[in-house]
Amino acid sequence: MRYAVLAIGLVLLASCTGEGAITANDVVGSIPWADQENATYRVLDDDDQEVGTLELSIERDGDEYTLRQFFDFPDTEFTNEAEVVVDAAELQPLGTHFRIDGPEGVVDCTAEYEGSDVDIHRVGEDGERDDTLDVPSVAYDSWSDLFVWRTITFSAGYKTEYADILSCVLARPQRLEVTIEVINKDTIAVPAGTFETWRVEIDAGREQTAWFSDDEAHTLVKYDNGEQVFELVEGGE
Repeated sequence: MRYAVLAIGLVLLASCTGEGAITANDVVGSIPWADQENATYRVLDDDDQEVGTLELSIERDGDEYTLRQFFDFPDTEFTNEAEVVVDAAELQPLGTHFRIDGPEGVVDCTAEYEGSDVDIHRVGEDGERDDTLDVPSVAYDSWSDLFVWRTITFSAGYKTEYADILSCVLARPQRLEVTIEVINKDTIAVPAGTFETWRVEIDAGREQTAWFSDDEAHTLVKYDNGEQVFELVEGGE
C-alpha cells in the first residue's frame, strides 16, 4: 500500500527481539512540558523535498496526558493520526487510538492497556483483527516515544534501554527493545530558528537521530528516522 510507507515514518521499525532480551527500564526523568502544548513540523523526504506536516500536541486531564500526532500529506490526500493516553507521572500507556485515512481506504486501531496485557482491535480494508500482547512491567507505547525521549537525562554519554510496545501499526503488534544514547550538543537551524540542542541517537533495529533543545523544555527540534526528516516550524514552548 502507498500509505504504508508514509504511516510508518514515525513508528520505530525493528525485527522482533526475543522476549527475554527486552530490558524494562523506567527512562522518565522529569516532565519538561506544560499541561498543554502544540508544535508544528515540516516533513521532508530523502530528497529534502517537503511532503507534509506533523503536529504534536500534549493535553493534560487530571492524572493523564493525551499525546497526539497528526500527519497531513496533502499531495497524496493522506492523513495519519495517533493518540496515546498515558498516566501523567510515569507516562505508562493506558490506551492508544490510531487512524489512517487515504486513497486506499481507512485503517482504524484501538489498544487498551490493562495490567500486564494490551488488547488491540484493528479494522481496515483487509478486514478486522484482534491481538493480545504481553506487556513488561515498565513499557511505553511506540506512539509516545517522541514525547518520552524529551524526559530522559540530557547529559553526554547517557545511555539506556527500554521496552517499547508497537501496538497500533500496520503489521502485527510486537514488543521490542529500544536503545537511546545522548551523544553531544549540536547547533541546529530549522524553520523555527537556530537552536542549541542535544543530539540523541536511537537504535530499534534502525538507526535514528533526534535533536532536543538545550533548555528546560527539551523541545524536539529535528528528527531523522532514516526515511523522513521532521523540522520544527513553530510552537513547542
